[in-house]
Amino acid sequence: MTPDHVGELYELRWLLEPVALRKAAPNLPPELLATMRGRLADALANAHVIDGATLDQLEHDLHVTLLGHCGNQTLMQAITLPQSLLIAHHFLYRWTARLFDVEPLLPEHMKIFERLLTGQIDEAATALEYHLRVSRDRAISRIDVIARGAEPDPLPYLVRSASVSS
Repeated sequence: MTPDHVGELYELRWLLEPVALRKAAPNLPPELLATMRGRLADALANAHVIDGATLDQLEHDLHVTLLGHCGNQTLMQAITLPQSLLIAHHFLYRWTARLFDVEPLLPEHMKIFERLLTGQIDEAATALEYHLRVSRDRAISRIDVIARGAEPDPLPYLVRSASVSS
């Protein structure tokens, strides 16, 4: 996960996902949008205490569930490779959930949902592109935090050995 590779994956995302959003918008059940927006509003109201699992769910809501309504399976397959970052984010959010006072994706996602709920599809797609463009640098920052020394949870079947000096 080099910065260049992450940047390339995000570039693909900001090119493809707004297209999928435009195609998905007419197919979205209104109750789905309301439910997702409600989860997002709850997260914003509790922004200082939300955990990585909540961030994961919110990312899945927008980038997988919502876009999955686009009706174009080939487009969704094309999006799958760059969305491999969502798997990395699952790990990164767990270890870097407190990197920001308020996770920036929250208001960015809200802007997208608000536009969708008011029928401003092109504006929602533009907001999604913006979100993905600025998310690139945050993802690279999260990876850097981990690379500089995050310690994984201890596993019950592994024992840390002491360094042996000669």
